Amino acid sequence: MDIKTYNKDLRKACVEAIFSDFDNEGDAIRPAYAGEWDDIEARRSLGHIVGCIDLDVPDLVDVIIDTIVKEAHK
Repeated sequence: MDIKTYNKDLRKACVEAIFSDFDNEGDAIRPAYAGEWDDIEARRSLGHIVGCIDLDVPDLVDVIIDTIVKEAHK
């Protein structure tokens, strides 16, 4: 696999991991106001999560790093 394909696949895996964390109501992306999950929308086709959110950057970085490590071991 060439580096361009690897980077594209890695990027896709990281995006999917972030959406998965959101779908599972993880810690990286939360409603800014407690319990308001219905006010946040995942627009996968656009690659956006919209609404009033609280973004936990260290947790988001952990999701990305974990994905990179997992992809590297494939």
